[in-house]
This record gives sequence, C-alpha cells and structure tokens, in this order.
Amino acid sequence: MDEKTYERINALIKEIMEAGDDERRLSLAEEILELDPGSAIAKYFKWQSDDDDESSRDLTLLREAIRDLRPTIENLDENNDDDVMTYSLYVSMLSDLASFLYVAGEHEKAFDAAKEFMELDREGYITGRLVYYAVLIERGDFKTVLEAVEADLCETPAGEFCRGVASLELEGPGDAAAGYLLDAFSMDPDLPYYIMGLWTIDDEDLEYEDDEDGYIEETLMTVAVLSDMWSSSEERLAFLSILAFAFGYLTGRMAGADDMDMIEDSYRDAGCLEEMRESRDILHAMLASGKEQEEVDEEAISSIRKTNYFGLLG
Repeated sequence: MDEKTYERINALIKEIMEAGDDERRLSLAEEILELDPGSAIAKYFKWQSDDDDESSRDLTLLREAIRDLRPTIENLDENNDDDVMTYSLYVSMLSDLASFLYVAGEHEKAFDAAKEFMELDREGYITGRLVYYAVLIERGDFKTVLEAVEADLCETPAGEFCRGVASLELEGPGDAAAGYLLDAFSMDPDLPYYIMGLWTIDDEDLEYEDDEDGYIEETLMTVAVLSDMWSSSEERLAFLSILAFAFGYLTGRMAGADDMDMIEDSYRDAGCLEEMRESRDILHAMLASGKEQEEVDEEAISSIRKTNYFGLLG
C-alpha cells in the first residue's frame, strides 16, 4: 500500500469515527474497503450499519473484524492515539458479539466472547459484562458472579442486580441481597420498574437515529435480560417486588390508586403502614419544597436501609 492510500484510509477512519449516522458510516466503510478490503475497522462499521433484527443479524463481518484484530491487540501502544482507538473498538466488537449471540440464543458462545471482553475492557461497556454475569447465573455459578462483580472496576446497575440474584440464591432473602438491590436502585432508580414490567419504553422513546452511543439498544437489552433473570422464580420476583414497591411508594413512582391500595394493605398486614406513610410524607414534602428527585431517591434508600421495614437488612 502506497503512502497516499495509507493517509487516505487514516483520514476516512477518523471521519467514520465522527460520523453521526449509519448511512454515512456505511458509505465511508465501503470506501475504505475499496482501498483496503481487509480493514477490520471498516468491516465493523459496515456490520454496525446493518438494520436487521438482533436475533437474525449476520455476524460474518463482525467475526472477521475480531479475527483480524485479535493478533495485534497485545502489541498496541497505549500512548498512541490510533492504537488506543483500535483497542477500544476491539473491546466494543467483543461486547457486540457477546450481545448478539446471547440474543440469538447461543449463550455458551456468547459467554466465550464476554469472557474475553471482561479480560480486556477499560471502557465500561454494559452489555458485554451483563452477558458474562447472566450466563454464570444460568449455570448456577453464583459464587463467581459475586467475586466478578466485586472485582469489576466498572460499577453498573446491571452488575448489582446480578449480584442481588447471586446472593439471594446462595444466602436466601436477607441483608446482603437487599443491599445489592438498593445499590442498583441508587444507580438507576427507574430500572426496577422496567425490569418488573410495570413500566414500558414507549415508541416515542425509541429514537434510534439519535442513539449514537447505542444507549437505547443497551437499555432494551439490559431490561430484557434482567427481566428474564428476576422473573425466573417466584422467590426472586417477590424479593425484588418488596424493595421496588417500598422505594416506589416512598418516592412517588408507585402512585396509582390500585397500586397504593395494594401496597398499603401489605404494609398494614406487616405492621409498618404508619412508619411508611410518615417517611413517604417527609419525602414528598422534600419534593414539594424544590429538592431534586435524585436527593429524595437517596433519602428514600437511606430510610429503607435504616428503618428495615421488612426485616431484610439484618
């Protein structure tokens, strides 16, 4: 390859990294592949522009890109901007491969990609680590889940939800499992209600053309995987429901008349209705006085931890 072609390819790669829509990325990827048919980065972006459903998308180009880049990864220079970009893209490829294999039902193959991803990730990608934890939970390897999430430098709501399942399975309902769920609520207060199917992501929220960072697809997969995980047994769903309903009651997320009647009946039976009402009224007054929702959420979580309405927290 002559120097002029090499410089042109590098310029196109920089442009493709900054392109804001799939159509433009596809055009640039195809131009790069005309100059360099073996370009792993171009193959990856061409694969990303495919709009087929996750469960049926052809993974050939993605697999080729990973295969072509894998031998070079150990020799990349972390002080070189181009090498740093290449490393980041390789980790993203592994996360995507794990995600799409998992959605296609090939969970063991997905785990292999997720395991390599976990060994290399410095970016904090969610779906790759979610697949890793989910397959371990499917295998019943709960101890490894607890160890892996503890060792993971990237704290995520999904990780804490998975750690909650693992703790519940190993130790039963109690302080550890509840604590992990409350940590997850603290990171993403709305997520438990999507996981339980109480809230849905409406069509108007699915503005994929504006989803440059893949946040929507990441959120949809996170909800789907965690929903399956937590609804796979009555004990899991009941445990999550107790804490999610308490948090929702205190913060106003569970404000429907039917919801309130059902929740208050259960608190009346448990003998903690007056305490819950008092805490709820204090928190709602905070909102009315102009306090931010985030501050109220944290106060609600603190109240659940301290008051231990249900005897779950030791």
